Amino acid sequence: MACEAVLKNDRVSVVASESPEKLETGAAQFLAYFAAAPLLASALYIVGAGAAPAAMNFMALYGAALIIFFGGVRWGVAVMRPEGPSMRALLGAVLPLAIALPLFLPLSLTYKFAAIMVVVGLLLLDDLQATRRGSGAPGWYLAVRLPLTVLIELAFLIAFVGEGK
Repeated sequence: MACEAVLKNDRVSVVASESPEKLETGAAQFLAYFAAAPLLASALYIVGAGAAPAAMNFMALYGAALIIFFGGVRWGVAVMRPEGPSMRALLGAVLPLAIALPLFLPLSLTYKFAAIMVVVGLLLLDDLQATRRGSGAPGWYLAVRLPLTVLIELAFLIAFVGEGK
């Protein structure tokens, strides 16, 4: 049994589906959630220690790197299409890098956290729409990506709360 994210009437649901071939997504799930662990640990440290500048800077850098990673996934999806990549898909893959680059500059951490949360959320929504159009990642990827995005957003929200202590 495989899982996939389904976007229907602007609602996202993760459903189990029978597939003629067994999809092995356990490794992708494990690594995705493992990748979110440093963010969650940093956020909890910020809550416990108060505004911990090193942990907050780490989260900002890690969040920017995740945005770049999601852009790389989008590039991979675009170039794997049998008919070749479209300019729209390639621009959509490069855009996260362009958006993330300023996050490496010495800007306000509050700005960086807010920007990361907005961009990660918007990338997920765009990925869901692309999959619905048939030009995005397979549904199993989005079934991993949706909970991962929730974990990322939760980590930054926890850090926001901890920063304000």
